Amino acid sequence: MTTTHSVRPAAGEAWRPSRRRLREGILAALAPVAACAVALGGLTAWTLAGGAGSPPRIEVGDPRIFLPYGDNEDTAAFFRITNSGGADDQLIGVTSPAIESAMLSRHESNGSGADFMRMVDSVAIPAGDTLVMSPSTMDVMVKVKARWRVGDTVPFVLHFRHSGPVDTVVVVARPGS
Repeated sequence: MTTTHSVRPAAGEAWRPSRRRLREGILAALAPVAACAVALGGLTAWTLAGGAGSPPRIEVGDPRIFLPYGDNEDTAAFFRITNSGGADDQLIGVTSPAIESAMLSRHESNGSGADFMRMVDSVAIPAGDTLVMSPSTMDVMVKVKARWRVGDTVPFVLHFRHSGPVDTVVVVARPGS
């Protein structure tokens, strides 16, 4: 039978840890310190890559929609969208109670003098930049529910991937005005 004796310091003598206990204590403290260092390094990389910038700040201005021609129910709406925030965003849709449907479209050239329209799912709004929609760049193709007149106003809601929806009122105008 073996007995274990604890070594106690004599009265008035200070306790001193053994090398084994020092090593175990340092190793026990090393794991959380290493985890914190890895987390801090990851957050630093994310910040340097621009991920920790200010959120997008979207403003919509100069809204207009073309008066449909004749009996046509299709027309186009245009907006000036400014992102004054520190992060990119995307326009992902447009809705209105006054329209049946809306699609984002981009006008492109085929290189031989002819242009064509391509429907897109979203439109990038880079941080610190402005998207100016026009008949020759980008627009929102709209199918209207009712007949409009020049000067009528139509409520629209622009939906963004990261920002909240933005309400605006669009003025009906003649093409070319």
